[in-house]
Amino acid sequence: MKKLSICIPTYNRSSHLNNCLNSIYLNVEIHKNIEICVSDNNSSDDTQKIIKLYENKLDIRLNTNRENIGIANNILKAVEISTAEFCWIIGDDDLLFDCAIDEIIGKIKEHEDVDFYYVNSKHLHHNKLDRYKKPINPNIITESMPKFSNQKNDLKCNFIDLINPSISFDFLGGIYLSVFRRSMWIKNLFSLQEQKMNNELLFSNFENTFPHVKIFAYAFKKSKAFFISKPLTINLHGIREWSSLYPIIRSIRLPTALDIYFKNGLGFFNYIKYKNNSLQYFLPDVIKLALNFKNTYPYFVEIIIFYVKNFYYPNIYLSIIYQLKRTISKTIMKKK
Repeated sequence: MKKLSICIPTYNRSSHLNNCLNSIYLNVEIHKNIEICVSDNNSSDDTQKIIKLYENKLDIRLNTNRENIGIANNILKAVEISTAEFCWIIGDDDLLFDCAIDEIIGKIKEHEDVDFYYVNSKHLHHNKLDRYKKPINPNIITESMPKFSNQKNDLKCNFIDLINPSISFDFLGGIYLSVFRRSMWIKNLFSLQEQKMNNELLFSNFENTFPHVKIFAYAFKKSKAFFISKPLTINLHGIREWSSLYPIIRSIRLPTALDIYFKNGLGFFNYIKYKNNSLQYFLPDVIKLALNFKNTYPYFVEIIIFYVKNFYYPNIYLSIIYQLKRTISKTIMKKK
């Protein structure tokens, strides 16, 4: 059995997938104890051609859906075809540094009692890559890239301790930062409701937005976890087709994730503290959605219900002040 599967759900992003697979190939020259599981969600571009370019370079397991089954179901499919002990689901636009696989497998072998690893990353706007030769070697990128997590040191802890905005500001919502024991994932697929998963409206419920978060909460609530502070990947932003719906993710789905963690061991006082923290963009995000009402109106009944259930959190109202401060700060920085 391979130690690690890198699972890549993909759809119509062949150029980015090329960069992603190339970055993995640069790792494989160092460590071969991995497989690559690609689930193609019925792409109509050159995705299949790109995969064939790497079939002789990488141990690729490929699933091709006969029809587009949605983002959430394609994530599950990428893990389903894996045969390894641990899985790492990454985006088709993510880039691995040349130390990534060696670092992760080294930690897995060193900490046999750990079921879940949270991996730090750097993020970069995709436009910054225009001046680099394709397929991109992430190890030669010289751009300034902030880290996802400001936690400075490696940390071995209980899984539930990762649910802390100072470690994972999105409460493990960024799936590309999580490496997990596959057998425990498979045993807890029951936590998902199939009807919600199959809802065709994008991000219409928690299940078809963050299926992995719900599985994580149930599967690893009693597990040991490990935070790897060294950034091992580059996550690109600015190319998401669903960017206009990000306010739904940030101000509705992420706070809802805390409800699920609370049911699975997150302490009451941390739950209240983190929930308030997660609402610091609420009113500005609602305004953004309202300005795009033609495309976002299906979500507004849920937004109203969410507000009624959470109206007593101070940051709902302070979010306007926070936004003003952010705007003023950006204006000052531009003038400098």
